[in-house]
Amino acid sequence: MLGFGKKDKSSPEKPKEDKKQKKNKGKQQVIEAANISDDNFVVMPSQYLAQSKKPKAKGINKKLILLVGGSILILAAIGLVLYFVLFSGEGKSPSAPSLSTISPTRTQSPPVQAPVEDNEPDEPSIQEKIISTQAFSESNILVGSLDITVPATVNQEYGSGIGITVLDKSDISLPDEGQVYGGLYSAYPGGVTFEEPVSLEIAAADIPDSLSKGDIYPAYLRGVKWQEFDDYQVSLAGFTFTLERFPSGPITVIWNPDQDFAPLGQISASKPIPSLDTDLDGLTDSEEQLFGTSLSSVDSDEDTYQDLEEINNGYSPIAAEGALLAESGIFSTYTNSTYGYQVQYPSTWLADALDQTNKQILFISDTEEFFEILIEENPLNTPIIDWYRGQSPSLANIELEVFVLASRPAVWSPDASTLYTSKDGLIYIITYNSGTRDEISWPNVYEYFYTSFSFGNTNSLDADLETGDEDDAETDQDTGETGTTTEEVLE
Repeated sequence: MLGFGKKDKSSPEKPKEDKKQKKNKGKQQVIEAANISDDNFVVMPSQYLAQSKKPKAKGINKKLILLVGGSILILAAIGLVLYFVLFSGEGKSPSAPSLSTISPTRTQSPPVQAPVEDNEPDEPSIQEKIISTQAFSESNILVGSLDITVPATVNQEYGSGIGITVLDKSDISLPDEGQVYGGLYSAYPGGVTFEEPVSLEIAAADIPDSLSKGDIYPAYLRGVKWQEFDDYQVSLAGFTFTLERFPSGPITVIWNPDQDFAPLGQISASKPIPSLDTDLDGLTDSEEQLFGTSLSSVDSDEDTYQDLEEINNGYSPIAAEGALLAESGIFSTYTNSTYGYQVQYPSTWLADALDQTNKQILFISDTEEFFEILIEENPLNTPIIDWYRGQSPSLANIELEVFVLASRPAVWSPDASTLYTSKDGLIYIITYNSGTRDEISWPNVYEYFYTSFSFGNTNSLDADLETGDEDDAETDQDTGETGTTTEEVLE
């Protein structure tokens, strides 16, 4: 009705763009038509105006992020530094509270090490030492003394195992030749070779002034004779000398003006003479009494076997039907607790060790004669013939009698009173000591004694060296059985 919504068909349709321009134009006309004076101009509050984005806002946010991130990194770095300073102990700061706990441990550490430093000087406590002893007469008068100076190395190895024993003359059968002065001493351990020589000084206070000083010298008992020490010096107190090992026999000062030295190659080989044999059956009267045989019959039990023949074959001469001598009670078995060897000896005799080493054992009869077994070391396991000649250079040109004892080679001394044998680095010396007697009372008992000897198992030294074993094995193979032979057996 009013014409709203109707289109004028006669007017051509204008593009939409023209309408928009027309519309805009109309708006401009309205604004232009407004007549507003400058005095009445009012500015619209900002909250009613369209808000536009400020381009600088993004720049402010990035700086803030960088600032915050950098602060965090700096704080982290500071924290790490403080951690290493406080807990690693590499740094020190007077403001750090942990140093108060660290510093006391540092100041307390020296006292902890102090006992170790105090203990170090204890090592030189093993030093050279001097062992001294004195000998007195029956009336308690000083007659002599013996001092031994032990080097530190020897003292460290043996300690209290080195010592001196004063011997009584009445307990030992001494040779007729020579007069003993200053007492008798036994130094132990005997037969042991020391790493360093030990020094000895022996003094005798009972030597008469009338004696010639040239006939007085220090010596030790070797077998049945006195042996002068080599390279001794005369001192104000007496005599001084050094030893790499102690002798097995007693040590003393000897006055012997009649000492004789046989020329080389002229050693007497005379054998001991048996004592009285009434029935001439080969048994001395002393042996007849020991075995209980008849002094007037060569066959006491009348079993058609002579008494001596039965004894040599291990049978009793007074019990028929093959009774063994070992079961007769006439002999006892001695076993050495240290070296393990065994031997048969008369039950009525005394078996006694000279010292605590058990290296020297005496079997003493009622006639003052005795048998002795002495042990010396042979660390190189030198064959017994070579060892014996090395001990007695004067025997270089003497043919020695060789014996096989307990399947081992042995050698006799020229007077047939001592038998030497060896095994496992040890030398066994079996001696008949007649004491002061010119005749021997127990020749057959001595033969039964050494033939009954048997070796024990010893651990004191290593087993035989190959060279020594080969020499001994050849000897055993050549001989085959116990008995006497010549030195050619070993060659």
